[in-house]
Amino acid sequence: MHLPKTPIKYFKGDPWTITEEGFDPAYQRVSESVFSVANEFMGVRGYFEEGYSGDHLLGSYFNHLYEMMDIRHDQVFKGFITQGAAVINAVDWLYTRLWVDGEQLDLAKSKFTGFTRRLDMRRGVFSREFTWETASGKQLQVAFERFTDMQSTRVGCQRITVKPLNFSGEVKIRCGLDFNTHYEIGAGWDQTEKGGAQRSGQIINFWTCTRKGPLGDGWAIQARTARSGLELFSGFRLHSKQALNPALVQEEKFISVDFVLPVQPGVAAAVDKLVVNDWCKTEDGESLWNRGREALTRQFATVTYDGALAEHSSFWKKVWDILDIEIEGDPDVLQGLRFSCYQTYQTYHGENADLNALGKGMTGEVYFGWVWWDSEIYSHRLMMFIDPAAAKKLLLYRHRHLAQAMERAKQLDCEGARFPFATITGTEASGTWQHVDLEIHADMAVAYAIWHHNKICQDKEFLYREGIEMLLQICRFLASAGGWSPVRGDFGFYGVMGPDEFHMMVNHNCYTNVMGKKTFEFTLSVLEEMRREASDLYMQAIAKTGLKPTEPEQWKKMAEKMRIPKNERTGVYEQHDGYFDLPHVDLQRFPPDQIPIYQHWAYIKIFRHNIVKQPDVLNLMYFYGQDYSVEEKRANYEFYEARTIHESSLSPSMHAILAAELRKLDEAYTFFSYGARMDLDNYNRNTDQGLHVTSAAGVWASMIFGFGGMRTDGDVLSFQPSLPPAWKSYRFRLCYQGAVIEARVDGEQATLQAVSGPAVTIRLYGKKYSLDVKGITAKLQTAV
Repeated sequence: MHLPKTPIKYFKGDPWTITEEGFDPAYQRVSESVFSVANEFMGVRGYFEEGYSGDHLLGSYFNHLYEMMDIRHDQVFKGFITQGAAVINAVDWLYTRLWVDGEQLDLAKSKFTGFTRRLDMRRGVFSREFTWETASGKQLQVAFERFTDMQSTRVGCQRITVKPLNFSGEVKIRCGLDFNTHYEIGAGWDQTEKGGAQRSGQIINFWTCTRKGPLGDGWAIQARTARSGLELFSGFRLHSKQALNPALVQEEKFISVDFVLPVQPGVAAAVDKLVVNDWCKTEDGESLWNRGREALTRQFATVTYDGALAEHSSFWKKVWDILDIEIEGDPDVLQGLRFSCYQTYQTYHGENADLNALGKGMTGEVYFGWVWWDSEIYSHRLMMFIDPAAAKKLLLYRHRHLAQAMERAKQLDCEGARFPFATITGTEASGTWQHVDLEIHADMAVAYAIWHHNKICQDKEFLYREGIEMLLQICRFLASAGGWSPVRGDFGFYGVMGPDEFHMMVNHNCYTNVMGKKTFEFTLSVLEEMRREASDLYMQAIAKTGLKPTEPEQWKKMAEKMRIPKNERTGVYEQHDGYFDLPHVDLQRFPPDQIPIYQHWAYIKIFRHNIVKQPDVLNLMYFYGQDYSVEEKRANYEFYEARTIHESSLSPSMHAILAAELRKLDEAYTFFSYGARMDLDNYNRNTDQGLHVTSAAGVWASMIFGFGGMRTDGDVLSFQPSLPPAWKSYRFRLCYQGAVIEARVDGEQATLQAVSGPAVTIRLYGKKYSLDVKGITAKLQTAV
């Protein structure tokens, strides 16, 4: 295996907390990413709300709140994307400034000691504290705490606490709302430079203030984007045990109040700020303003910081009851695993079917706040076993944008529906055509998720209505995008790019062909099932899509004649036609200073070699493991892992899963621990750009499907647990067909139990059981 990247052990804490002790300005952007908090509706990086003149990225984002951007090409050809959308930096609702004796707090300039920054993952709360020493020697303990309410997701809360150590007097504070935020990546995304975003020095801002002023016992501001027609309302109230006597301060895109806190030595004084944010696409800004007024002055008028925190913490307690995984004997890896689960769930938990899991969540601007094609592979998989209702909403999100996918297919001279590679609006957002137009497996990911959802959740209502409609349009696209070989007479896909992404315009990518075959076969089986079991819905689906009698016949023939490239002697599936003949790069001797490869190799050079960026063929043996023998899995794993440079954050989790199945437990552990701590230890040296939230869902999968040995493609849910040598035991839970299953594994045995809900049928080490509250126990098996 080839994992030359090394960790930076900067953060401390315990399995439930992430802690930064002492402040390193050079690591500020990394820390801002790690200490991000979100609640699906909105998210903020862990920036200093009191203002900071050093290098940083003040990031405040709202899921799917976007602006339209022009995409420029030197030459524009038919089918090129010329306009996209990106989530933009929005209102700084944490805006705070502090003064003592006219001196303003700024940790880039001020003298301070005892700095700590901490994320409490159990409760979803971020806090920071330090002692500020002014130029005159006055010492003031300062503490900030914040959270984005997971229950009432329009609400964000901030607590400011000050305590003088050696003086009495006054602390002047300004609390406000600021739309003067900088959309840094608007200057461009440069893959050859560290940091990702080009820094032009120009302030890029898309907001125009439409109204602001006092609102009841609080204050509010509303602004509108330049092109997308979205308006964002933000309002706040303050609460303190001391009288504040606030004075209003207003500027063009800014509203705040100034007040003074009288302070005594050793006595803490606190101010709580409760913020209500809301946004929508509207031509009637007045209606949003009135909706915001109602929320601030009536709906949340009596909400306190402590009350909201209790509600928020209670929400997380219920989530962790299912989501949490325990590992005995490896606190650092457990911390990374919980961090991955936390970031995944705070990014998306299914509150709103109009939203989706963003690739980097709301932790940074690289990836532009897009929903990527792999949401169905990673996020949906996790949600099926943690919150099935949320999983369904991810699929309904795609269905709501089916008409746009059908329009995109027409633009590409195809039929049916071409779902986007990356999107916010449902329309393709990326202009990188070699990915956008060649990675047609994005459609197959949607079809796979529909198959997977039916397999696990058995939601026939969805399958027979929204599901079949998407499947039929996907099959139409695949039939029109593929072609027949005039030499061999078989079917396949030409001029594509597989999920590997290091090989462009290839023919017969194995993953794409197999997934296309599976899509055709599953769709045909659903049609037949509906004809027998739900004839009325069958006829509705045919009428709605205009399905012709000849189409299923064509798809059947295409599936039967699909080319699947394979070396029968070795059992290795060829990633694409000609892959075996590409010049070889020995990754064991690959210079570490050439990583990341995007920064050190000319882009075109990458495509001329057999280096693999991330799993391609190996995905098939994970998704459809029943179709491949242990010998085939071993041959393909050993062949392709030796050629994989793991330049993608998605790569470690998949390799961990297959390595665990093959009982290469040391390798599996290395991949798993790397994935779990990828962002915390900044393995890829790009945590400053934001967190890899999609791959964080993959970390959960590498635990459950890897060491838990769970598989979903058989007749029932199956488990073949294993235990890495470094661990004493582990425990996890998941939802399945109305039951909550708990797995407990130690060095001697594996135990499964349905701790609540009905009995369910499962397999453990190949033997079928009816699992109920009594549970079952088997000896831990170490062989494949």
